[in-house]
Amino acid sequence: MDDSLTTYDKLNEDIQFTEDETRELLNLSEKEILVLILSELKKITADKN
Repeated sequence: MDDSLTTYDKLNEDIQFTEDETRELLNLSEKEILVLILSELKKITADKN
């Protein structure tokens, strides 16, 4: 379980939002949020390969 916490901490350090970005994110629909998450995951996996 330590590995997952370490991974989360690393990701959390990279995820920094301005106040305006936070407001925009809060206005997204569930579908838009899922698309955003999936696109970011795709970028991460592409960078690892």
